[in-house]
Amino acid sequence: MKKVVTALSRKWLDADSWALLLSAYEKSHLSVKDFCASQGISAASYYRWQKRLRRDKETDSALFSPIDIQSKSTGMIAVALPGGVVLRFEDLPPVEYLRSLSSMFSGC
Repeated sequence: MKKVVTALSRKWLDADSWALLLSAYEKSHLSVKDFCASQGISAASYYRWQKRLRRDKETDSALFSPIDIQSKSTGMIAVALPGGVVLRFEDLPPVEYLRSLSSMFSGC
């Protein structure tokens, strides 16, 4: 099979571009070899980025501890953090604040 040279093969691709390519491959129903040839990328690069993005996704999901948010009829919101810590709020706090709490209590 003749190698197809595309704009992709002439420039460096970032993680977002590789994520899009991996998603396109899933929808293509082609073999990795044929898909890579059609996109002008090497199969080795494809597999390297596939591994890297999977590892990054697993790492991202491990950064936060689960937070259980329960709302009762009293209008109070209880946030149960790891280690048995429970915080009560009248309104739901901003998501970024909850993320920072999760990071602090997960040891990150």
